[in-house]
Amino acid sequence: MKTHLVLMSALLYATLASAVENAAAATPDRISVFKVPLVCPAAPQIGCGSASKPILLDLERRAGVLEAWLNRGGTIIAVVWKPEWNAETRRNVATELKEDHAVEMQGKSRDEAVKDFLSGKGWYRGADVDRLSEEEAGVIAARFVRRVQAKTALAKDKADGLERDLTGAIRKQLTGECSAPDQKQPSCDDVAGKHLDQEQLKILREAIEKVRVRCRMKANP
Repeated sequence: MKTHLVLMSALLYATLASAVENAAAATPDRISVFKVPLVCPAAPQIGCGSASKPILLDLERRAGVLEAWLNRGGTIIAVVWKPEWNAETRRNVATELKEDHAVEMQGKSRDEAVKDFLSGKGWYRGADVDRLSEEEAGVIAARFVRRVQAKTALAKDKADGLERDLTGAIRKQLTGECSAPDQKQPSCDDVAGKHLDQEQLKILREAIEKVRVRCRMKANP
């Protein structure tokens, strides 16, 4: 028992030490913040994990970048620079972010964003944005279930099971768990077939297709 407690204490100390070290590194002069259009279309109260994840991971591969974070709302990216960063590195990163429609923040808005970032609350780094994708999956699945319920009688246990399985399938797509070349993505019938009859499946397919059309229209205005 004592050994277990010692190990737990050591792990806790290491975690806290790492957090303190990161907080010390992220001083205001080593932080740049960019306004970005990465709000989730399906859940506008949060950022889009699937859209922001490759941007954040790519940023952290850039010379001079220590960390890259997205705020919960999907409106700001914070870049923490390494001690050896220079003006040229900063300009290069800012130029690349412009391709993602990002605008560097200045003045009071910049100071407020940096202060919010340094609070450590509601910011996601790299693969951590998968948590936003998981929330998004739940929102989308619940919406699909409501659309089925609006047109047909659906027992509560069926609705709950459908929402659970849809959430899992959508989560895997958004987080890239279904991206393996040899991995077949489940169809609507595969996911929902055990919960719905043929008429209800038709309603669900129509709801999914409407969302796909809307997304294509947003992507190609």
